[in-house]
Amino acid sequence: MGYDSTELDLHRLTSPSREEQVDRLNDQAWALLHGDPQRSQSLAEEAASLANTGEAPYQYGLAYSLMIRSILAWDQSRYQEALELGLQAAILFDVLGERGKQAYTVNHLAGIHYFLGNASLALELGYRAQRLAEMSGDPHLIASVLNDTGYMLLHLGDRQAALVQLERSLEMHRQLDYRHGEAQALDSIGKAYLLLGDYERSLAYEQQSLALDREIAYPRAEAEALGNIGKIYRAAGDPEQALHYFEQSLALSRDRGYRQFEAAILLDIGHLLLDQDKAGQALLVLEQAREVAEEIGSKPVLAEIHAALAEVYERTGHLRESLEHYKRFHTLNQDTSQEIFSVRVRSLEATHEAEKARQQAEIYRLKNVALQQEIEEREKLIAELDAFAHTVAHDLKNPLSVIIGLSELVADRLRELGDEETAQLADDQLNMAFKIVRIVDELLLLASVRQESVTLSALKTEIIVAEARSRLSRQIQQRGAEISMPRNWPVALGYAPWVEEVWENLLSNAIKYGGSPPCIELGATREGDLIRFWVKDNGAGITPEAREHLFAEFNRKATHHGGGHGLGLSIVRRIVEKLGGSVGVESTPGQGSTFSFTLPAHRGEESA
Repeated sequence: MGYDSTELDLHRLTSPSREEQVDRLNDQAWALLHGDPQRSQSLAEEAASLANTGEAPYQYGLAYSLMIRSILAWDQSRYQEALELGLQAAILFDVLGERGKQAYTVNHLAGIHYFLGNASLALELGYRAQRLAEMSGDPHLIASVLNDTGYMLLHLGDRQAALVQLERSLEMHRQLDYRHGEAQALDSIGKAYLLLGDYERSLAYEQQSLALDREIAYPRAEAEALGNIGKIYRAAGDPEQALHYFEQSLALSRDRGYRQFEAAILLDIGHLLLDQDKAGQALLVLEQAREVAEEIGSKPVLAEIHAALAEVYERTGHLRESLEHYKRFHTLNQDTSQEIFSVRVRSLEATHEAEKARQQAEIYRLKNVALQQEIEEREKLIAELDAFAHTVAHDLKNPLSVIIGLSELVADRLRELGDEETAQLADDQLNMAFKIVRIVDELLLLASVRQESVTLSALKTEIIVAEARSRLSRQIQQRGAEISMPRNWPVALGYAPWVEEVWENLLSNAIKYGGSPPCIELGATREGDLIRFWVKDNGAGITPEAREHLFAEFNRKATHHGGGHGLGLSIVRRIVEKLGGSVGVESTPGQGSTFSFTLPAHRGEESA
């Protein structure tokens, strides 16, 4: 049976639009953000799917969903995903002119970068969020951003500026009668005074925060405030009161299922017992903490727990067990540092590329005579962004040089003392530092390939390959690689420094993923107006599915056999294509792989 006109009008009035349905799903996801994260994730994904239906996506609903999913990813320690989703949300909110939501998202991104150690970028984003919040005119948002920026300033050492921000945040929350915000600001100021060593003021602010948390029934914040008060009493030398508050925080965390808090508080109790030389009791508590941290996969907390367990066993004379926990601490720290570094590098590159793309799109829109001056200013900004990428990469290399030097010194000293097992750990750290240096070098090369225009000239391939082999001498020696190549090479056109990078990347992959030992064959053939150079290995080969993604940029599948950092082969492709050639790979699983690239043939000499 069909509708009559009256029924149709009623149906339109009672059926929510797509936009209303999306907003409703996102609002429900937001409400469940911390109470039921799994359900919140499901609702936000459903909202995103619905927002993308129809002729045009519902941009606001999509951005809101991205913001929620970014926060959920952050809560679950999926840092790279949190940054990528948050960045997408911030860009969409910017395009839509939603300054309030943009400010909230940028402030969230600032918090992630701060945790990952990008202090200067975090503070820059925090100030940007503050400006956006002021543009939005939302006093609640302004007060919240002030609180977060103040806390960052405190940890960066600018204590006076930090307290000004935090006190202003507290005053605004009180004027707005926003109890949740007031409790948060009180907690931040309490932490600030704890760091400053003013335990009396710290305790006063944290107790006010705790009272408010209980008044507004905010158990998550209550558990955190109880733990903070325990830390104050521990720092002030009152272990009985410290334990009293730690135990309250622990009970509440267990009752509410706050597993991250539970692990952290158990660790605090373990440290407190160690302060009192109660090693036996500390061991029992720390083992509980270890079980919880392993269940939730919290590597940073787990590393701290192993360090504390190592100290317990050392004090009780169980040196073998102590060494095992120190090794586990070292491994977890190394894993966490590598993960965080990789996230930092990729996030900086993603931020740079996103902003560059936005600026280029804006330039295209503004290209006319009347706006020529603005176009020039934006082109200058793009150049500054490229310079920023170079600066970040160079700044990362300085501390790495120190790490490499110290690791070599420690390894040598340990071997002099006859401790070969621990010296090997120092060697592992040294190798990881070299790997990070390589990543930074590749980022610098990638940026230069984008920007520079070069003149092609005849290549002396035998010299270029020799230089690449020289740079890989340590890797060749360690793996016992056997490399064969022709006596004469056909002459191609290219840019020698870039082509050397191509050979080094392909040779490095062949050495790393070849057989035992790697047997590598190099060669070249002429194909019309092109020269095809190739590197053949005796490794396990690559599946057809994996070959599809090998040369893709910043894709984990783009790494040979699924390892590495995903830059090497994308750089090879970028260089070769800029020089007028192409890349390729042939492989049969179990029979090795042949990677190749082409360059224009030189019309003069036929061999070199």
